[in-house]
Amino acid sequence: MTYVHPAQIRVRRPYDIEGDWILFSTCNYRCTYCFWDETALGAKIAPIAPVDQLADFFDRSELTWLLHLTGGEPFIYPDFVQLCRLLTRRHLISINTNADSPHISAFVDTVDPSRVDFVNCGVHERQRQERRGVDRFVRNVTRLRAAGFDTFASCVMYPDLMGEFPTLWQRYADAGVVVMPKAFRGRYRDRRYPAAYTDADRSLFREYTDRAAGFYADQFARRPEPPTVNPFMDAHLFLDELPDYRGDLCGAGHSFARIVPDGEVRVCGPDQVIGHVVQGWFLRRPGPAPCTTLECPYFCEKYRVPPDAGG
Repeated sequence: MTYVHPAQIRVRRPYDIEGDWILFSTCNYRCTYCFWDETALGAKIAPIAPVDQLADFFDRSELTWLLHLTGGEPFIYPDFVQLCRLLTRRHLISINTNADSPHISAFVDTVDPSRVDFVNCGVHERQRQERRGVDRFVRNVTRLRAAGFDTFASCVMYPDLMGEFPTLWQRYADAGVVVMPKAFRGRYRDRRYPAAYTDADRSLFREYTDRAAGFYADQFARRPEPPTVNPFMDAHLFLDELPDYRGDLCGAGHSFARIVPDGEVRVCGPDQVIGHVVQGWFLRRPGPAPCTTLECPYFCEKYRVPPDAGG
């Protein structure tokens, strides 16, 4: 699969702004590499407002949103399927999930797949084996794909998983689910990743990225633009040191915003609040501005303005 930089994409789906919406921190999994700690993952779920009020905020913004719904595990958020139904009347969504929920059946039956940009299903193998969730994962991913949702599976390449990854990959592939490797970002045994990956680790990562690319080539070619959370970027951009975008012009606050669990709408990091979902206000930036924070590299890559972009 030929890698295309997000800044080179000129045909986009019809949305004005993308929101990375972190609904909450609660999750039914306890992955070692999660950026949420144990307390946050086990937090009591306390929705900040009814889902119709949440959806109404975006409707009243007079913008068309692409909302990336994540957490925590979004499918355990109260009335999540109803929230998706309400949002997709006027907006687009994408979802990051462990695909372990029985609510996926209701989602497939309720939500129009043409309004869902993608569903990224994370394998999280250690937790999945512990919770005997492999069959559920395969069944849910298969059902999403069969119903027309642009679905792919990914696996964080945590260092202790490297040795067994080829066997893991083949086992899922034999079941019809092809897994994309995803770079681990964090510390393991006092070493910081992805910089600490060995040459052998990187070779294995690239080999299985190429294998997955063959499976997903037609699916990705049909898309008007790559998915924002695109594990195929990792082997090209995120497998050594993560890029530092500070100082670059960025569309954060104008073409992108981050929405955090308490309802704040932020430019990107915690310093600049430009709206609030529950309070019902939003002050969109007029255009790109210099980046000042290190955040999620997928969104940074998509919304930075490269110096040589021109025009």
